[in-house]
Amino acid sequence: MDLKHQVFVSSTYKDLVEERQHVIQALLELDCIPAGMELFPATDEDAWSLIQEVIDDCDYYILILAGKYGSLGPKGVSYTEMEFDYALKVGKPIICFLHANPGDIPASKTEKKEEINIKLESFKEKVKEKHCKFYNTPEDLGGKVSRSLIHLKKKHPAEGWVKGRYAMTPEIKAEFDQMRAKIAELELELVKKTETDDIDTSDLVQGDDIIKSKQTFNLSSWDEPDINEEIMVEFTWNEVVKYVGPALQGEGNEEDFKYKIRLLIYHKIDQLNHELYERIRFTRIGLPLVLFDRIKVQLQALGLIEPGTKRRSVSDNKTYWNLTTKGEKLLLNLQARRKPDTNDQDNRGEVDDTEENGDK
Repeated sequence: MDLKHQVFVSSTYKDLVEERQHVIQALLELDCIPAGMELFPATDEDAWSLIQEVIDDCDYYILILAGKYGSLGPKGVSYTEMEFDYALKVGKPIICFLHANPGDIPASKTEKKEEINIKLESFKEKVKEKHCKFYNTPEDLGGKVSRSLIHLKKKHPAEGWVKGRYAMTPEIKAEFDQMRAKIAELELELVKKTETDDIDTSDLVQGDDIIKSKQTFNLSSWDEPDINEEIMVEFTWNEVVKYVGPALQGEGNEEDFKYKIRLLIYHKIDQLNHELYERIRFTRIGLPLVLFDRIKVQLQALGLIEPGTKRRSVSDNKTYWNLTTKGEKLLLNLQARRKPDTNDQDNRGEVDDTEENGDK
C-alpha cells in the first residue's frame, strides 16, 4: 500500500509565511501530509490540547526558527517552543532548521524586547542539541527539507497513513465514529451558545432580584419540647451565581449544585439570626425540590447554565451542569477581587474569606 506520512511543521507564523509555503510544497512533492498552526492555532488551552493530539498523530516533526520567538503561553514559554518540547517528550523524529544569518533578517521580523530575545537565543541553543541544519532563503529551506526528510524517513521508518478502503477495520471504524460524534457534539454546543446569546432576558428576574426560602427547624429538647422556629431567608440571583458558579465551571454534578445553594441559605441564616445559626447544623438546611427546580430553570432561561455534555462512564448516572460562557463572564464580574480604595489604609490588600470558611 502507498503510505503517506504526516509531518508537523512548527514555527512562528507571520514572519515565516513564505518559508512555510516552500516547506509545505516540498512535503506535498514527497507525498507527505503537512500539519501545523494554520489549522490548529495555539490560542487557548483547548486548542493546545488539540495540537498535542495532532503531534501525537504525526510521523515526523519539522521546526523552522528565525528572528521571532512567538506568542507566549501561560508559563511565559512560546507556543513554538512548547510544540518542540512536546515533540521531543513523545519521541517524534525531529529535524530543525535555523536561519544561517540572523543579522540579515529584516528588523520587522525580529524581536524588539531584550527579554524575549534572551528566550529566543536560549531556545536556539536547545534546538542545536538536536539534528539541526541552517538555511539562507525560503527556496534554500524547501530544498533542504526535501533532502533531510528523505534521509529521516530511511533512518526512522514510520507507520504513515493509507487510504480508508485499505484500513477501515472494525476498530478504526469505531474510532472514526467517535470522532464524528465529537464533531457533532461541538457543533451542537456552538448552536446552543449562539441561541443563548440571542435570547432577550431583560424581562426575566435576575441580578439583584430577590428569591425567598422559608426554613423551619425543630429545636425541641428533653426540657423544652415542641419548639419550632421559622425564618424567611432572602438572597439574590447574583448571590446564587456567586455560590454555585465555581462548582459548575468545567461541569459539576447536580448534588454539588444543590449543596452550594444550601450553603448560601446557611450563611444567610447566620446573617439574619446568629443565635439560630449556632444552634443548627448545616445538614439540617432544607432545599425544597420546587425551589431548586425554579432556580435551575431560571438560570437556564438566563443563559447562565446548560446541561453537561462530557462523556462519562456507563456507571455514572449523575446529572451534570455546566456554566456557559455568559455565566463565566457574570461569575468573574461578581467574584473577581477589586483593588481596595487607596484611601482606606486599614483594609488595603486584605481579603475577606468569611464566606469560604462559613461551612460548619
